[in-house]
Amino acid sequence: MSRIAEADDRGRIVVPPDIRERHGERYRIVELDDSVELIPLREDSIEGLRAAVGDALDEKSIAEIRREARDAAREDAIGVVAATERR
Repeated sequence: MSRIAEADDRGRIVVPPDIRERHGERYRIVELDDSVELIPLREDSIEGLRAAVGDALDEKSIAEIRREARDAAREDAIGVVAATERR
């Protein structure tokens, strides 16, 4: 489904009621190279993450999930720095 929406003079865009009923009232705005996407946010962000990845996180605590995410981000950052230094 596709719709056209225009921003008002204050930059606001109205999300149609039927879409809000299906996806909720809160959205993350993601700017890509050539577009912008609205990603619905669930009330419980951890529950939303669990829904997105299935049962991969069922046995992990929130603390474990956060630690693993920080470790992965740190490793990615080190990789980017190392690649930049090689250039």
